[in-house]
Amino acid sequence: MRTSKEILEIITNSRKERNLSLSELARLTGLSKAALSRYENGSREFPVNKTEEFAKALNLDPRYLLGIESNDDISLVYDELESLRKKRVYNFAVSQLKEQNSKPIRSGRSTAAGAPIDGDYQDAQEEIVVRNEVPRGADEVVTIAGDSMEPLLKKGSQAFVHYQPTPDTDGQIVIVTIKDIGVTCKKIYREDGKIRLKSINDKYEDMVYPAEDVRIIGKVIMKQKNKS
Repeated sequence: MRTSKEILEIITNSRKERNLSLSELARLTGLSKAALSRYENGSREFPVNKTEEFAKALNLDPRYLLGIESNDDISLVYDELESLRKKRVYNFAVSQLKEQNSKPIRSGRSTAAGAPIDGDYQDAQEEIVVRNEVPRGADEVVTIAGDSMEPLLKKGSQAFVHYQPTPDTDGQIVIVTIKDIGVTCKKIYREDGKIRLKSINDKYEDMVYPAEDVRIIGKVIMKQKNKS
């Protein structure tokens, strides 16, 4: 079966081949133009419960869209089923695809929030976090091993990290590795060829290093609180 990304590539290519605008496809599938735009740019996963609507709008076989080959045993059996039983098999296949695309993200690194930990990669107790429980864009879960980022990031808590080599802005919270010293979590500021790493906890002083001695692993993604 196809991944969400593969399905969206087929949908985007089919839409363009048929000269359908996003507005037209939105009308045919019952979704908003804004939602379709997010699907096509990859910022949102394909809504597998809408497979039939997309297949009908683009004149595609739902099985092709899901990646069930016509010569597969499951496809041959599917063709022999009554309409109601086909619907049940289809719904099960959709649920399996949704589960497949909700891949877990593993934790495997701990990072200091205080004095840096010696070494780039410190083993943490591995746990699995289901994808729908983490912010979009998270690539790794790290364990905070100190209290310098309290009260925002407490000692022993976990932080979600998106890999990127440069911060978006000064003052962003990042995970960095410092040459010959180790890994730490801090706010980052760039100052004339140097890097200043700042704690939230006032009891810690800023750390300043030559820029070439600091490598950014990624930015910390803060989970959005649910609105009441």
